[in-house]
Amino acid sequence: MKKENTRKEVSTYSLDDIKRFHNEATQFYGAQLTLLKDSVHKITDERQAKAAILLISCGQTGAALLQLANQTDYFTSESVMLARAFMEKITNFCYVNICDETEYRAFILHPIYKHYHNILIPKMEDSLDFIAENFKARKDKQEKFKKIPIVQEALAMFSETQPNLKWTKKSLYQRIKAIEKWGKLIDVFFSINKFQYYSDASEALHGSLYGCTYGTASFDPEFDHNKKEELDKKLYKENACILLHLGMLIHETFTLISYSSDIKEIWKPSYRNRGRALNLLFHILERDILKEKKAIEKLQTNLE
Repeated sequence: MKKENTRKEVSTYSLDDIKRFHNEATQFYGAQLTLLKDSVHKITDERQAKAAILLISCGQTGAALLQLANQTDYFTSESVMLARAFMEKITNFCYVNICDETEYRAFILHPIYKHYHNILIPKMEDSLDFIAENFKARKDKQEKFKKIPIVQEALAMFSETQPNLKWTKKSLYQRIKAIEKWGKLIDVFFSINKFQYYSDASEALHGSLYGCTYGTASFDPEFDHNKKEELDKKLYKENACILLHLGMLIHETFTLISYSSDIKEIWKPSYRNRGRALNLLFHILERDILKEKKAIEKLQTNLE
């Protein structure tokens, strides 16, 4: 009896088609990053302005991700690690602008708490003798720093003895649920990015066997590793989806900013970009475009 072939194609599109889709996704993401950079200077809300450093950092991470996107076959794991960093930064920006005052204050005070503990950490250039001799000086500097009222507030909120506490006890999932509860953004884009990339990026970041083989489908019995073109298709397709998903996440950030700042000249082109990106995403995934668009439009209508 002939053994049944359980192998499946990555896509019915040709590799040239998928490379073209990938190029369009790259252009979309690049355009969204440009708009993101412009939006920072138009923020008028005080809380958003203080958290805007996260958006600036997103721009830097996004620029690095774009560079890696041009070498998809070499930097698959690195791309997903950057995608995780990008989505968590932008999720944090949205979260700290809708969370309660205690959480927001923790966000602001956390760097001060970290600096307090870092004062005692020896520098790489210090010799072993110098480390021992200089400890008292570092301790005196730390004690002097602790006398500042805002430092005392930070240590009271976090810890004077534990140096590695996170700024929030809320998991990323809980932060996304808070955004969902707020009800003014299409939270499904946050959830998609979390479920699609976060876990795999963690595996890649922490150097597991799965993480180091991410993207190659090494342990997928349905993937035909004898066909090099199939792997190329997979890499370009998945990287295109990452760029599209993250670019659409940027648009939700513009929506949040637009509730308190006048950014119509940024929000409107981003909205048009997102519509085209959604069409491209559904096209790449070979999904029913009309059906999927109607679902997104329904979510958008519910927010208005």
